[in-house]
Amino acid sequence: MGKPVIRYESTQEPLDDEERELMDPDKWDWENAYEIDPSPNPRLIFEIPLAGDDLRHIERAAIAEGMTVTAYLRHAALRCALQHAPS
Repeated sequence: MGKPVIRYESTQEPLDDEERELMDPDKWDWENAYEIDPSPNPRLIFEIPLAGDDLRHIERAAIAEGMTVTAYLRHAALRCALQHAPS
């Protein structure tokens, strides 16, 4: 198995000259590069479209439980997933 090819080109066009310069690998400071450890607890943020009535029901339930809507949705999703996930 050969050495993996590392590609540095962008998948998008730069928005302006400053971004074009930042995206240019020839201008990077390779001698003083540093590594950052990956997050031990990476997170994703999901956008969930909700109709007004749905949001009001969820918000009332969250308040009744003393939770934010975000915490309530996270808790409800995890509870549902754990009940239905294969062991």
